[in-house]
Amino acid sequence: MQNPPPETDRLNSAEPASRWASLVRGLLTILIFAILFFLLQRLTFLLRFSPYERTTLWIPGALTFTALFILPYRSWWQILVGLCLGAGAAYFGDKQIPAPIALFSAPLHFTIVAVGVFSLRALQAQAPFASVGSLVRFVLIAGILVPLMTSVPGDLVRWMQGAQDAIPVGIRSFLCVALGVTIGTPAFTLVCLQWQSGWSSATWPQVLEFVLLGVSLTTVNWLVFAQSPDLNSLPALVYAPVPFLIWAALRFELLGVAWALLSLAYISTWNAINGRGPFIMGTQDMHVLELQLFLLAVAWPMMFLAVGVTERRQAFAQLLGEIDERRRTEERFRRVVELTPTAILMVGEDQRVLLANRQAETYFGYSTEELQARGFADLFPAPGESSVAGGTLRVAPALATAPTADPSLLTPRQTNVAASEHSSLERIARRRDGTTFPAEILCSALELAGRQVTVVVVVDLTERRQAEQIRRDLVHASRLAMLGEFTTGIAHEINQPLGAILSNAEAAEMLLEQTPPPMDEVRRILVDIRNDDLRASHVIQRLRALVRRGEIERVPVPLESIITEVTAILDSEAKRRGLQVRTRLPAEPLTVLGDPIHLQQVLINLMINGMDAMSPPPTNSHLEIRLQREGDRGLLAVQDAGVGLPAELIPRLFERFFSTKPNGMGMGLAISRSLIEEHGGSIWVESQVGRGTTFFVSLPLVPPAHRSLPALGSNA
Repeated sequence: MQNPPPETDRLNSAEPASRWASLVRGLLTILIFAILFFLLQRLTFLLRFSPYERTTLWIPGALTFTALFILPYRSWWQILVGLCLGAGAAYFGDKQIPAPIALFSAPLHFTIVAVGVFSLRALQAQAPFASVGSLVRFVLIAGILVPLMTSVPGDLVRWMQGAQDAIPVGIRSFLCVALGVTIGTPAFTLVCLQWQSGWSSATWPQVLEFVLLGVSLTTVNWLVFAQSPDLNSLPALVYAPVPFLIWAALRFELLGVAWALLSLAYISTWNAINGRGPFIMGTQDMHVLELQLFLLAVAWPMMFLAVGVTERRQAFAQLLGEIDERRRTEERFRRVVELTPTAILMVGEDQRVLLANRQAETYFGYSTEELQARGFADLFPAPGESSVAGGTLRVAPALATAPTADPSLLTPRQTNVAASEHSSLERIARRRDGTTFPAEILCSALELAGRQVTVVVVVDLTERRQAEQIRRDLVHASRLAMLGEFTTGIAHEINQPLGAILSNAEAAEMLLEQTPPPMDEVRRILVDIRNDDLRASHVIQRLRALVRRGEIERVPVPLESIITEVTAILDSEAKRRGLQVRTRLPAEPLTVLGDPIHLQQVLINLMINGMDAMSPPPTNSHLEIRLQREGDRGLLAVQDAGVGLPAELIPRLFERFFSTKPNGMGMGLAISRSLIEEHGGSIWVESQVGRGTTFFVSLPLVPPAHRSLPALGSNA
C-alpha cells in the first residue's frame, strides 16, 4: 500500500483540529454565559424588595436575549446549557425560589426568549436598533410580547389558586421583565457588537466625554435618590437626571442611553430598598410600582430619542457622502471635459455660453472668459450672414423633434425639451479672426441646479472633409486606372461604328454620282449612318459616366441593369482576350439603394480581376456573373475559371497595397470593399487552387413599395 500524499495528511490532521477548536469554543461559550448569568442573577437578589421575589427590573433576561441575538442558530444549544447551569447555581440555597423550580423554569424562559429573538430576526432587515422602526419592533416583541409570555403563566396559576394580589403582582412582574429586557438588551448587544468591530474609532476626547458623563450622571443620581425622606423635598428633583440622559442620547446615542438608564435604575432601586429617595412613601407595593412606572416613563422616550438621533446622523452622513460623491463626479466631469479632444460648450436659455473647455478656446480663438461673454449665435452665424451681430442660430434640443427644420428659425418656446432628447446638425463656425470652418453640432438638454441648459459638442469637420475629398479622388483615380486596362477594347468598340459610318458615307457619295441617283439606297445608307452614330454616342456616354467626378448618389438601382451595362462595356475586352461572359439573372428585379457608378466600378473591377486570372485563357474558359435573392438581400457572384488562390493569401486580398498581380497597385479590391460597405453590404471571396475564384457581393434590397427606378443614362 502506498502512503497518502502529504496534502492528504494535512487535511486529515486539520479536520480533528478544527473539531477540537469548535468544541473548545462551545465549552467556553457555555462557561462564560453561565458565569455572567450567575453574577447578574445574584446582583438581582441584592435589589429585591422584601418580601418580594423580584426587583424593579430583571436584567438576566436581557443577557439571554443578547446572546441569542448575536449568536448563530447552531450555537443556541450552548446558551440553553449555560442558562441551566447559571440558574441552578444562582438559585442554589435561595429561600424564595428553590433551585429545582429555577432549573425547571430555565428551559421555559429560554423558549420564550428564543421565540422573541427569532421573530425579530425574521422581521429585522437592517442592523438592530439602527432606526426608529427597528426599535418599535424591538419594544413590541421584547418589551411586550416576551414579558407577557414570561409572567402570565405564573400569574394565572396564582389567580386560579385564589391569591388576592394576583393582578398587582402580575403587573409588577410584567414591568420587571419589560424594563430589564428593553434597557439591558441594547446595552449588552451594542457593547458586544462594538467589541467585535473594535473600539479604534473612539477618540480620546470622546472617551473623556463619556467618563465625564458617567461621573456627572452618577453624582446627580446619588444626590437625588440617596437623600433622606423629607416631606418638604421637591418631587421635581426626580427628573434632574433627564438632562444628562439627553446628553447621552445626543452624543452617544442608544449605547450611552442604555448604560445611563441602567445606572439610574440600579442607583434608584438600591436607595429605595434602603429607605432613601423619593420612592419610599406608602406601602412596598407602591414603592415598586412607582419606581417601575418612573423608569418606564423615562427609558422608552430616551431610547427613541437616541435612535432618532442615530437615524438622523446616518441620513446626514449619507447626505454628506452623496454631496462628496457629487462633488467628485463634477470634478471628474470637469477634468473629462477639459481633456476631451472636441470642443464642449454649455449654453443657457438666454443663448449665452456658460462653460467652455480648452478645446473650444483652440477652435474659436477666444479665451474662456471671452466665450462666456458672447452669445451662441456669434460663434455659428446663420447662412449668408457676415456680421457677428447678425447670427440668429438658437441652440436647442428641439432639433431632435424637428431635425429638418431650419435651426435659425427655432423659437425660445421650442427650447423647452426633456433632458434625454438630443440632436445634431452641420453648420459653419466662425473663429475670432473671422475665418470659418465646417463643424458638426451635437446638442443635448439637461437640468443643472434648477436651470435648463444645453450641452453642445462641436466637432471640427475640416480633416474629415479633407479625408473624404482624398478618398473621392482615390476612387476616381482607381476608376480611371481600370478604364486604362481595357482601352484597346474601348477603342475597338468606338472604331467599329466610326469605320462603318465612313464606309457608308463613301458608298453614298458613289451612289449620288449616278444619274439618276438611287435615292432609296441612299436613304438606307443614311439610316445605317445614324444607327452607327447612336451606337458610338452611347459608348461615349457610358464612358463619361464612369470617369465623371461627383458626390455619391442614393437612388434605387436594379442590379440587373448594372450587370447589363458593365457586360456591354467589357464585351469588346472579353472578345479581345478570347473569353466568354455568361450571365445568370433572376426573373424578378432585385433593386438596391445606391450609386450606380460606384456599383458599376465594383463590378468592373471584379470582372477585370477575373479576366486577368484567366490569362492566358484555358480551353472553353468563361467568366460567369450570377445574381440571386437571399432573403432581403441580393447576392452577386463573379466566378472565373483561373488557377485559384492559395488559402494563406485570401485574408489579405482586401488590404491596401496588396496585390497578386506583378504590376498591380493593390487598391482596386480595397476600394471595392469600401464602396460596398458604404452601401450597407459586404464582399468576400472563395477560392480553391486549380478550380478558380469566386467573389461574392451581398447588398440590402429595397422593398417594392420604395422603388422608383431612374434610367442609368441620366448619370451621364
